[in-house]
Amino acid sequence: MVDVTSQTSVQTAATPSARRYYVLGLLTVVYALNFLDRTIFNVLIEPIKKEFQLSDTMMGLLAGFGFALFYSLLGLPIARAADRFNRRNIVAVALAFWSAMTALCGAASSVTSLALARIGVSIGESASSPASQSVVADLFTKNERPRALGIYAIGTYLGIFLGYFVGGYVNQHYGWRMAFYVAGLPGILLALILWLTISEPKRGAMQESFVPEPLGPTLRFLASQQSFIIVLIGFCLTTYTNYATAAWIPPFLARVHHLSSAEIGTYAGTFKGLAGMAGTLLGGFLVAQVSRRDDRWKLWAPAITSGLAGPVFALCMLTQDFTMMVAMLALTSFLAGFHLGPIFAIAQTVAKPSMRALASALVALSATCFGQGVGPLAVGVVNDALKGSFGADAVRYSLLSASVTTMLGALLFIWAARTIRTDIVRAS
Repeated sequence: MVDVTSQTSVQTAATPSARRYYVLGLLTVVYALNFLDRTIFNVLIEPIKKEFQLSDTMMGLLAGFGFALFYSLLGLPIARAADRFNRRNIVAVALAFWSAMTALCGAASSVTSLALARIGVSIGESASSPASQSVVADLFTKNERPRALGIYAIGTYLGIFLGYFVGGYVNQHYGWRMAFYVAGLPGILLALILWLTISEPKRGAMQESFVPEPLGPTLRFLASQQSFIIVLIGFCLTTYTNYATAAWIPPFLARVHHLSSAEIGTYAGTFKGLAGMAGTLLGGFLVAQVSRRDDRWKLWAPAITSGLAGPVFALCMLTQDFTMMVAMLALTSFLAGFHLGPIFAIAQTVAKPSMRALASALVALSATCFGQGVGPLAVGVVNDALKGSFGADAVRYSLLSASVTTMLGALLFIWAARTIRTDIVRAS
């Protein structure tokens, strides 16, 4: 068993260790399965829509709002439990549950049964990330966290990459139901590996002291951290961009550029997934270096890349040239992925150790509720409204909203940087 409980001081825990990087790597794979199991639905939108005779608005509800609603309802109480109880156990049980629910999506005989299985996926996934990020924060120091959580955050795009590839290939050759089976079953095995090979780290190991606090004072403290509140709102906007594009890029490629299911998996997986992973990894490592001199770079750097992602994605949607579209899609994913690790690190760094899982949950759940809840649904509604005028090109114009939200998020990150140094001192 990997023992991470012995890291009882900042000096000891900050020493490079294969053990803590094993834990980080395993939690990153868990996070990747989190996004694999929610992303695979997106590449299957067209065959599911065809089989059940659904509108784009209904597909947006299934891909986004219905998932995000239950994710948000149960995420906070589970995160509060993660600030008190064994986080390893919470992550392992959640992974096994949502993986089983993903497999059950393949057995759906109606829209209702598919929606219920998707709700099960959302409930399981709501428990994983806050507990995982809290564990990572107890294994890495303040200045190491952007890098560590940048590594963790590549799970987002690794999951998207795998979701597109698995969904596209398996759907074309074996059908959309088999794609859900293939996506869900590996998570049950990984949950067992997680349970057997890691143990709970010492809570608050990166602080000189650790004092648990009741829920009321915890929420009041987080609300008083101005940078936390502004970052939370900004992250909601940039997450709209990520979720709206994740859901509707596959239909965009099918309708506008006439790609097959396997081709969609190849192009979307390679140019959105791999480019996003590269941006996320670089963002974590670069911000970890530049922010050593000034903590404001933890937000300035994400603001620059998130702002640039807006016009780049607009060009991606409006160009008629396929090669240019693919290049701009890759660059958008690179720029949009850059901010994930630093923003995750902010949530851990401006919160006290006793409230890190809750802080992470507030950011993740708010962003999921708005980004995944509103993003795919809003694009679906506009698709249906514009279909009569623009036909298959409707999705091209409805997705332009994603270029606006990422630029608004960038402005809020700049605003939050004004108070980040003061808030870090208050938390520590």
